[in-house]
Amino acid sequence: MAVSGTLRAPGGARSRIPWDAIRNNWAVIAVIAFLLFLILVPIVRLVVNSFLLGHPSVPEGWTLSNYTAAFSMPIFYSALGTTLWISAVGTFITLAIAVLFAWLIERTDMPGRNLAWSLILIPMAIPGVLFALGWALLLAPNTGALNIALRDLFGLFGMSFEKGPINIYSIGGLIFLDGLRGVTTVFLMIVGAFRMMDPSLEEAARVSKAGAAGTFFQVTLPAMLPAVLAAGMYSFISSMESFEAPLAVGLPGNIFVLSTLIYFTTRIQAPMDYGLAAVFGVSYMVLMLLLLVVYRRAVRQSDRFSTVTGKGFRPRVTSIGKWRYPALAMFIFYFLLAVVAPFAILLWASVLPSYRVPSWQALNLFTWANYLEIFETERVLNVVWNTFYLMLLSATLTMVLAFITSWGIVRSRVRGAGLLDGLVFIPHAIPGIVIALALLMAYLSPPLKYLGIYGSMWIMVMGLVVAYVAFGTRLMNSAIMQVHKELEQAAYVSGASTMRTLFSITLPLLFPAFAAGWVWVAVHALRSFSIPLMLASRENEVFAVLLWEYWDEGTASLSSALGILMILVLIPMTLLMRRFIVQVSGQQG
Repeated sequence: MAVSGTLRAPGGARSRIPWDAIRNNWAVIAVIAFLLFLILVPIVRLVVNSFLLGHPSVPEGWTLSNYTAAFSMPIFYSALGTTLWISAVGTFITLAIAVLFAWLIERTDMPGRNLAWSLILIPMAIPGVLFALGWALLLAPNTGALNIALRDLFGLFGMSFEKGPINIYSIGGLIFLDGLRGVTTVFLMIVGAFRMMDPSLEEAARVSKAGAAGTFFQVTLPAMLPAVLAAGMYSFISSMESFEAPLAVGLPGNIFVLSTLIYFTTRIQAPMDYGLAAVFGVSYMVLMLLLLVVYRRAVRQSDRFSTVTGKGFRPRVTSIGKWRYPALAMFIFYFLLAVVAPFAILLWASVLPSYRVPSWQALNLFTWANYLEIFETERVLNVVWNTFYLMLLSATLTMVLAFITSWGIVRSRVRGAGLLDGLVFIPHAIPGIVIALALLMAYLSPPLKYLGIYGSMWIMVMGLVVAYVAFGTRLMNSAIMQVHKELEQAAYVSGASTMRTLFSITLPLLFPAFAAGWVWVAVHALRSFSIPLMLASRENEVFAVLLWEYWDEGTASLSSALGILMILVLIPMTLLMRRFIVQVSGQQG
């Protein structure tokens, strides 16, 4: 891939093999080749293993029996249908909440809008597994704190329930969790469109005597529909690859989705069937790639419906009158469900010797023993170090690779840049559980197994880089487009190399975007679950894996204490993200 600013042959014709550009940009090309190696080799290995018998490290021959077995299993079609249903309904709920809050925060006079903008980021600080475990403690049919409170309340009216009345271990429970979890991401995707929408469209509606609600449904929402549908497609893809809630809440209720089916096949059932898991993974990946094609088309279509004006643009606030405080109350209710309730029950569990339903009697058992054990146990301290090591390496490597690769994509004038952009974006459509499975098979199989990467920290770093590099390149692509290439050409004239130019001139100019991406990847790496859970060993355990191990062993209090500490670290990082998001928006606006 040639990426120099001088990529044309003499006479203006394109060079079929631009050797000068290759020689001048060998370091950039090497970085891009390394990234493609990280992405493509595990995927190819996963496909190959779907046609092999036996363990990946000792294959026993080629076969089609994995496919015939997988496609004849009723549980595969059941898991597929459940995955699609939960994702579809959950996405509808997510969109409804996110669109409403984007409008209220950006376009109305709802009280506390700036505070709400910050608070809506906080759910990102609660890892999905902790969110699910918190609600499991609240809505478990027999011992859930909210269920017990509801049974007491209904008892006052002569209604009695032996258990419930709400069962979180159900498809309805999974939809509830999925609908709440995706709100922050969709909000961030569409809030800029609401901020930059041409206000003259809404002003025309008000001149026609339309109320705030009428203006929203008849003017604002239709104008935002392409952006909203693109965000909805992204949310649907994200829901399809959900793993934490289906594992924590779905499996206890005997509910399988595609991600937990793969986990069950390779981690729980005996004997483990890697060939069958590979078929599930390939099928899952193909389905997600098809959804990715639809998503990219939706994004391209949305560009045709721009409603942002040029000079003289001034976003205006719409008065919602008597609905100002009910709107604020609705946001507070969402925040209680998404953050306060799961955090509070985890905090309660963390200060008890063992979990008990909240009561005044149980409060007498208050103890800091769980936190003291965490800080005094050598294994936990090693896990903490591993986790931060994983976060720093993953975030830094992801953004450096994304930055260099995006520069190659944006600055390149040779054939293949578009293909490279597409290849780097592919991991966005591959669920974390499939990425982990692909890496597991690639580095358990010869010749890569001889590198000794399996079981080390590096295999998890590689998994997270593959998972998040698509986001990094999207962010850096748009940022690099804002920097005129004449600045880089001036450095070339002065004799600077390509890499020196990139890190001395281009990167400092793009620092807000790079920092925003770094913080985003760091937050997600710290709270990641599916990839570490699949790839962890005793030597490379991280926070999320140990947390799940404690929970699975029945020590909910210790697991909750670990979770609270993780959330307290993630909250300031998440709020820091807003600062860089605002800076990037200001530069691109």
